[in-house]
Amino acid sequence: MLENVKINTHYVHYEHRRIDPNKSTLVFINSLGTDHRIWSYVLAELGQNFNVLKYDKQGHGLSEQATKTLSVGTYADDLIALLATLSIHKVIPIGLSIGGLIAQELYRKRPELVDKLILTNTATKIGSEENWNQRIQAVRENGLSSISDLILSRWFGSGFAANHPDRCAMAKAILLQTSDAGYVAACQALAGADLTAYASSIQVPTLCIAGSHDQATPTHIVSAMADLIPQSEFFELPGVGHIPCLEAEKEF
Repeated sequence: MLENVKINTHYVHYEHRRIDPNKSTLVFINSLGTDHRIWSYVLAELGQNFNVLKYDKQGHGLSEQATKTLSVGTYADDLIALLATLSIHKVIPIGLSIGGLIAQELYRKRPELVDKLILTNTATKIGSEENWNQRIQAVRENGLSSISDLILSRWFGSGFAANHPDRCAMAKAILLQTSDAGYVAACQALAGADLTAYASSIQVPTLCIAGSHDQATPTHIVSAMADLIPQSEFFELPGVGHIPCLEAEKEF
């Protein structure tokens, strides 16, 4: 059941399914410009045998945004508060893109909560401050819709849009439902995030997933992250772009 709960200073939209309180909970953490719906196909593949939490971070989906300026640390604090509210004590975060940075920050802040990590299409640092500032300026001047087609072109592998117009339409609708303020705040968080120095301290089994056609977080930066994490395994999805949960849910 989808619900809203107030944590810290704002309401968070989430769905929580508890099957076995003695097992870890899969926590799905979304990418920039998306919401919890991107995981629907993956969850259908998984079936009903797992504890699951999916939610919308601040300024995305149906979650409120408390302040104009956010950081990866703020997003992680929100997740920590949500886990406490729901009495979830052990998790396997599945973080996509900025969600992967949030998952890493969750481990840095509260390692005892994390059983294992799944970091997909992400890195310890994503993009440059200059590039993020350019995107922020574009959204502030002309709105998120002005760059939506460019963003979508970087989300999927070659040929996917032509063969799956329904999923691309869904992705575009989700993107355009993201507020300009929420998108800008997440871009600012990405511009300031660099967890490279902490990667070697991750002491849980970690799966790092890349898409061979990912233009946002290319294979080599995902692989470089995996090299820094002691108990990591690296896997590349051939022909897949930046959002594998929409593009290749069975393989994912």
